[in-house]
Amino acid sequence: MKHFLLISFFSISCLSFSQTKSESLDYVFDSEVFKEERTISVFIPETYNSGDTTRKFNVAYLLDGQFQPYFSMVSSIMSYYSQTNEGIPLIIVGIHTNNRWGEFVPLCEEERTESTEGADKLSLFLKNEVIPLIESTYRTTQFKIGIGHSLGGTFVINEIVRDNSLFNAIIAVSPNLTMCNEQIIKRAQEFYDTQPNNLRFIYSSAGTVGDMENGFKNSLTRLDSITTKMNLKQMYWNCDVLEGANHMTTFVPTFDAGYLEISSRLSLMDADLIDMTKDSTSSIVSSLTDFYNNLSNFSEENIELSIDQIMKHATTLAQFGEYRACIDLCQYADGKLKKESISSDKKKEIAEMIESRKIRAEFNALAQEANKFAIAGDYVNASSLYIKAFDMGLIRATHMVRMDAIPVLAQAGEIEEAFVQLDLLANKFALGGNGSFISDTLCEPLHKDKRWKNLMDKLAENGGLYR
Repeated sequence: MKHFLLISFFSISCLSFSQTKSESLDYVFDSEVFKEERTISVFIPETYNSGDTTRKFNVAYLLDGQFQPYFSMVSSIMSYYSQTNEGIPLIIVGIHTNNRWGEFVPLCEEERTESTEGADKLSLFLKNEVIPLIESTYRTTQFKIGIGHSLGGTFVINEIVRDNSLFNAIIAVSPNLTMCNEQIIKRAQEFYDTQPNNLRFIYSSAGTVGDMENGFKNSLTRLDSITTKMNLKQMYWNCDVLEGANHMTTFVPTFDAGYLEISSRLSLMDADLIDMTKDSTSSIVSSLTDFYNNLSNFSEENIELSIDQIMKHATTLAQFGEYRACIDLCQYADGKLKKESISSDKKKEIAEMIESRKIRAEFNALAQEANKFAIAGDYVNASSLYIKAFDMGLIRATHMVRMDAIPVLAQAGEIEEAFVQLDLLANKFALGGNGSFISDTLCEPLHKDKRWKNLMDKLAENGGLYR
C-alpha cells in the first residue's frame, strides 16, 4: 500500500497582470518499484485554477527535479510564455533522484538480467506510480513531455525511441549517448525502421565548449545524421549545435526554443494564426481545419474545432486587424451552428453573438480598405467605402473611424456627409478638442459652411470636460 505525504505547499507570485496564482508542492511516498521513499515536485500553472474546471492540461516530466533552481527556472519560463500567450500552460512534475547514473542510464545489453534496473526501473516507476498519481489528482491530457539535461537527456531520448514510450515529446539537452558503444543510437535506428510513421517530437542540442560536451555533441550529431537521412515525414526532429555553449549553458536556450516549438504544435499561437491569413494558397477556414486535424493526430486526442474556439480565433483576427479573415470565420461558425443539436433559444443567442462580431468586422474592414484608398490619394473611392461603413448603423467605438473619414469626405465633395459625422462627434460622442480638424488642410472645403465654426466651438467646449 502506498503512503503519500503532501508537503511544501506554497503560492508563487505571478506577473502583475495575472488574476490567479500558481502552486508548487511536493509529494513524498513509499515506492514499490524502488522499495524506498521517493519525492516528486509538482508545479500547477496559473490557468489551472482560473475557473474552467473542464480544461485539461499537458504534463511535462522534468528529470533532476530535486535541484530547486532548475525546477523553478523551467516553471518560470513556462509561466512567462503561457501568460503572454506565446506558449501553452503545463503541469510540470519534477522527478527527484539521488542516483542519476543508476536511474537515467540504460543497462548495456550484456548487463541485462531478469530484474528491472537502470533506466528501465525509472520508466517502471514513472509508469506505475508517478503518472497514475498525477493523472488521478489533476485534469490531464494523454500527451506527455519528457525534459532532461545531460544524463536526464540520455534518459528521455532512450525512452522516446521505445515502442511503448511514456512520452509523446521530449526536450533532450546535452544528452550523453556515448555509453555502451552508442547503444541508444542503435536503438533509435531500429525504432525508425519499425515505426517510420511515428508522430514523436524530439528537440535536442549540444554545445561546443569542453572535451566532455564535444564528446556528447559528436554522438548526438551521429544520431542527427541517421535521423535526417531516414526522412521521417511525420516525426519532428531538431538537433541544434550551440556554438560557444558549454555543458551548463546549453539548457536555457534549448528549453526555451523546444518548449515554444511544442507549444506551436499543441495550440494555435496568435502569430501562427495571423500567418495563416497571409497564405494566398489556402483560405483561413481550410488552414484552421487542417491545423486542428494535425493537432488531433499529434496529441493522440480527438480535438474538435468548436464554434466557441472558432469565434475566439475570429476575435483574435479582429484584434490584429485581419477583418476579412474574421468575417470568413464568422460565416464558418454560422454554418456549423445550423447543424448543432441545441435548443432554438441557445442557437439564437449564439447566432446573435456571431452576427454581432461579423458586423463589427465588416465595418472595420470597410474602414481599413477606405484608409488604404485615402493614403493613395483616391478620396472618391475612400469616401464611398466610409459611407458604406456608416450606413451599417454602428455607433459604439467608431469615433476614430469617423475622425479619419471627415477630411476624406471633404476632399471627395461629400460635404453633407462630412458634417453629419462632425455633428455626431461633437454632440453624440462629445469628442473633446478640435485641433486635429483645424490643422488638417484636407478639411478646408468645410471652412466656408457656417456649421463649421459652430461645431468647432462645440468640440472646443467639450475639451473642457476632460480637464
